[in-house]
Amino acid sequence: MQISKNISSWLTKPVAVFGAGVSGKAAADLVTHLGGKSIVYDEKNTDFPTSFTAGQAIDHNLVIASPGFSIDHAWLETARNAGCEVIGELDFSSLLWDGRIVAITGTNGKTTLVEFITHSLSYAGLNAFAVGNIGYPFAKLLTKHNSPDSWAVVEVSSFQAELIRYFRSDSTVWSNFSEDHLDRYRGMEEYFQAKLRLLEVTQPKITLIGEDVEAFFDIQKVTLPKSTYVMRESSFRIPEHSIFSLKPQRKNFQLASNLFCFWGYDPELLQESVKSFKQSPHRLSPVGVVDGVEFWNDSKATNFSSAEAAVKQFQKPIFWIGGGRRKGGNIDAFVQRIGHRIKKAFLSGDTAEELGDQFKQSHVACQRFENFEDSIKSAYQQASPGVVILFSPGFASQKPFRNYSERGNCFENIVSDLKVNLKLTPKY
Repeated sequence: MQISKNISSWLTKPVAVFGAGVSGKAAADLVTHLGGKSIVYDEKNTDFPTSFTAGQAIDHNLVIASPGFSIDHAWLETARNAGCEVIGELDFSSLLWDGRIVAITGTNGKTTLVEFITHSLSYAGLNAFAVGNIGYPFAKLLTKHNSPDSWAVVEVSSFQAELIRYFRSDSTVWSNFSEDHLDRYRGMEEYFQAKLRLLEVTQPKITLIGEDVEAFFDIQKVTLPKSTYVMRESSFRIPEHSIFSLKPQRKNFQLASNLFCFWGYDPELLQESVKSFKQSPHRLSPVGVVDGVEFWNDSKATNFSSAEAAVKQFQKPIFWIGGGRRKGGNIDAFVQRIGHRIKKAFLSGDTAEELGDQFKQSHVACQRFENFEDSIKSAYQQASPGVVILFSPGFASQKPFRNYSERGNCFENIVSDLKVNLKLTPKY
């Protein structure tokens, strides 16, 4: 691992790391791995300094910020005013990576695309690693592995893209674009600009975008960067009885197929790799059938477009379980788009009341519940054989759940309990 002159000069003083979470810890560990020292600052964790002043800023040449810090955060302004270099963990890591980089962004489905591309490259006999917003920081990989013949498949969120300055990729994919994170951004245009920064800065040899991304480029009157290709419906055969036969995942398979062709690899390898690919939990997948009632878990659906995609998957009557912490966006329009597709809504969380009001205005049956567990049990009690109980919340997780994984696990555990209880006490 060669350290550039810039990085060497940055390490002559302790590096300030903003955020004590997974990304921040990985960045601090990488600094140590390079022989430098770091000081972690965190606004909420009292195990670390909880403030960052101009007096503290002069003790640092470099600030590495976690994705939770928006580009206009006061601490970042303080650091810039003191002459510090301010970059994100992805930027810092990419400067040290010796291999190839594939950058993947999008509103929905990007984690599955990252995992599938990584799996397929590995199937083809290459060293490939999934890093970034997927939950495994790029910096963490660099403390364990780095070689010129390796591939880093990097999931890039809009939060990470905001701070990109040095990040470079060989190939970049912007799979789709729809409403999300409007609790952080002042509108769709600002959210688009955060994503766009990835394309503007990375200067890839190949950029592949989805058709809805192209449409927003037109709306914003922004010219597509050079070497950008728009993914059209292709002739690639989608493997049957795989996750890619589901509508929300079909375009992911086509994107991966296009990439393989651009790279000069045999698409048949991609077809074969599907057989051994396992999707991460809590993406749209069946949990089981209890007394003729289907249960589907899509806890990862934390925005409107992902929930809508899940609802469109089914032709059977749907009991929709939704609600949670709001991330911005127009709830009224969301309800209008899914209302005609569901038979009844079972709602909980901070948005339950507003959702309920909108469903009633749309003449869609609904119920509100104080807790998540009651909404599931009530849906089951009211369901008849042939009904699909779909947990695709459309909103972020909230207490008592720390994240979508805990929320999805709770859903699956409740379904498991229903199976056990059914053996003891028949529903009908």
